[in-house]
Amino acid sequence: MLSSDASADLNAYGDLQAFSDLDLDDIAVAAAALCRTPIALVSILDGEQLWFSARVGTDQPHGALANSGCAAVIALKAPVVIPDMTADPGTRRNGLVCGMPGLRFYAGYPLFTSENEVFGSLCVVDLKTRPQGLSQQERDGLAALSRQAMRLMGLRRETVAQERRLAAQQIRRERATRQARQADAERRQAMEKYALQQAAGAAGGVGIYEYDLTSGDIAVSPEVCRIIGLPVTDVLTVGQWVARVHEEDRPLIPVLSQLLEGAAPLKLEYRVVRADDQKERWILRQGVLDRDDEGRPVRLIGTIQDITPERNATSRLTTLLAVGDALRTAPTRRQALAEACGLLGNRLDVQRVGFAAITVRDELFTVEQGWCASGVLPISGQFPFQAFRRVSDFLRSGTVLIVDDLSGSSWMREEQEACRAVQVEAQIVVPKMDHGELTGCLFVHSATPREWTLDETSFIRTAADRIFTALDEWDAEARQEIVNHEILHRLKNTLSIVQSLAHQGFRGVDDQGPLTTFTSRLVALGAAHDLLMRRNWQSTDLKSLVCGVLTPLGVEGRVMVSGPFLKLGPDTATSFSMLLHELATNAMKYGALSVPEGRVFLSWQIAETDGEAVMSLVWRETDGPVVTPPERTGFGVRLLRAGLGRHGKTELHYAPTGLCAGLTAPTLSLATN
Repeated sequence: MLSSDASADLNAYGDLQAFSDLDLDDIAVAAAALCRTPIALVSILDGEQLWFSARVGTDQPHGALANSGCAAVIALKAPVVIPDMTADPGTRRNGLVCGMPGLRFYAGYPLFTSENEVFGSLCVVDLKTRPQGLSQQERDGLAALSRQAMRLMGLRRETVAQERRLAAQQIRRERATRQARQADAERRQAMEKYALQQAAGAAGGVGIYEYDLTSGDIAVSPEVCRIIGLPVTDVLTVGQWVARVHEEDRPLIPVLSQLLEGAAPLKLEYRVVRADDQKERWILRQGVLDRDDEGRPVRLIGTIQDITPERNATSRLTTLLAVGDALRTAPTRRQALAEACGLLGNRLDVQRVGFAAITVRDELFTVEQGWCASGVLPISGQFPFQAFRRVSDFLRSGTVLIVDDLSGSSWMREEQEACRAVQVEAQIVVPKMDHGELTGCLFVHSATPREWTLDETSFIRTAADRIFTALDEWDAEARQEIVNHEILHRLKNTLSIVQSLAHQGFRGVDDQGPLTTFTSRLVALGAAHDLLMRRNWQSTDLKSLVCGVLTPLGVEGRVMVSGPFLKLGPDTATSFSMLLHELATNAMKYGALSVPEGRVFLSWQIAETDGEAVMSLVWRETDGPVVTPPERTGFGVRLLRAGLGRHGKTELHYAPTGLCAGLTAPTLSLATN
C-alpha cells in the first residue's frame, strides 16, 4: 500500500487530470512497442484506485488497486514481472484476468518521487502468458521509460505548481485590488463626509478639533482657524491656542493634569482675541474624552463654536432691561439720562453717549446730560447748527446718522474739525421727532473709526426709543405739575374770594361763630385739594390725609393715630377730609380737645367680611368734659351722620366719657371713588 507521505505528496500534485499529457502517451506507446505487448499504462495511485494518466490498448481511465499487478509494484517499491497472472495469488482473482479481456502477462516498474516514494507505475500487459518474462534490454528500456515518465510528471508538477502559484497570486492581486478599491471608496466616502462636515461646520460657525494628550498637538478644521483668526492649518500647538485666549479668561482653561485625571470641565465658554484683527470673540468649547483600553484619557475631541452673536444679543437684551429700569426708577430726569447713557456706553464700549435737546427755530443743540468714558472730554452746553450743518440737515429728515470713519465721509469734510475737537471719529445719532419736527437726538461717539454692525445700530435705535419715551413722560409730568400748580393756585384764589365774600356778608352779624366754622371748612377743603393736587388727582392715603387735616388745626400732637396703609380715591379723600375736620373742630369746641388733658384716639383696621375687605375706623375721645347729645341737628351733625355716603356707614355714640364715632366701608370703594 502507498504510505501516507506518498499520498500527501500525490495530493500536493493536485488534480490528477493535470497529468494527462501527450508526452506520457508517447512513453506508453514506446513501452508497448519495446515489450511487444498490446497494452501499456502509466498508472498513478489515487487512494484505492489507479488512475491511468496515459494508456495504450484500453479505454478504461482507471481501475482497482486490489488484485492488480501494480499493487505488488507499489508494495515492494521494485519492478515486478508476472508471467502468468492466472497462476499468481495476487492477481488471479482480478476480474480482468478471470473474465474479459483475459489478461495474462504483467510487467511493471515503479515511479518514484523526489522523496523516493512510489507515486505509481509504468506497466505493460499482454493477453498471452510469457514464461520467459522480459529480456534484459526490455527491462532496461522500461526502467529508462519509467524514469523519463517521472521526470515529465515532475516538470508537469512544477508547471502545475507554478500555474497554481500564479493563480493564487492573481487571486491575491484581485483581492488586493478589490480591497484597495474598497479602501479608496471608503477613503473618498470619508473625505466627502469630512468635507460635508467641514462645510456644515463652516456654515454654522462650528469648528472641529482633536487634542492629542500625549503629543500635545491639536488637529483642527479650517473653521477653527477662521474663528481665532489664524491662517488655515491642520495642527496647532497648545501654546498657539492659549496665546489666543483672552488674558482674563486663561484661568478657565484646564491644564493637562486635569484632563488626564478626568476632572476638567468638558464644556466651557470664554473669550479669544483673534490673531488677524485683534477682535474679541466669545467661543463655546465642547468635547468628550477618548480613552484607551485601560480607561486612560488619550484624546479630547470636540467642537469650537463662535457664540459672540448670541452673547451680544443676550447682553443687549439685559442692557435694554436695565435701561428701562433706570428710566423708570430714577428720581429725576437728569439721573435717568445719566444712568441710561452710562449703561449704553459700557455695553457698546464707546467713548461718549448723551442726549441733546434741539431747538430748530433757534438752530441750537443743547446737551442736557450724557456719559463719557474715563479720560474722554465731556461735552455740555449749547452748540449752534452752523458748527454741525451737515448733521443737523441730515437729522431733520428723521433718518439715523451712521458714520464709520470721519475721514472716509467726504460729505462731512466741513465738520471734521468740529467733530475732532470733541474726540469724534465715528458716531451714530438717532433723531427724536415730535409730529414731524426734530426736537432732540441721542448720540453715540467713538474716538476711533469703527464699523458699526447692524445689530449695534438696531440696539442703539431700540434704546433710543425707550429713552425718548421716558423723556416724553418726564416732560408730560413736568407740564402736568405746572398745570396742577396753576389749578391749585386758582382754586385757592377762588376759595379766598368765597371766604372774603363770607366775611363781607357776616360783617354786621354779632355772632361770628358760623363764619369761623364756614371758614375752617373751606380751609379743610383746600387742604384736601392740595394733597390730591400733589398726587395728580390720582389718589392719596388715609394717614397722609389725617396729617393734612389736623396739622392746620394745631392738634396733631393730641390725636393718637394708628392704622395700616389705606388708599383713598379723589372723591373719598374729599369726603374724608370734611368728615375729619368736623370731628376735630367739634372736639376742639365741645369735646376732649377743648380741655388740656383731653385726648383723642383715631385708629382703623382692615378685615374680611363676606369675602370682601372692609375698613373699620374709630374716633374715640377721652378725658374731656361730659358729653350730651345735641339738642338740634346742625350741618356738622348731619355731615357726621352722612359719613362717606352710600359707600360707608357711620355710627355716633354720645357717651358721657366722650364722643365715639365709628365708620365702616369697603376698601375697594374707598380706593376707586
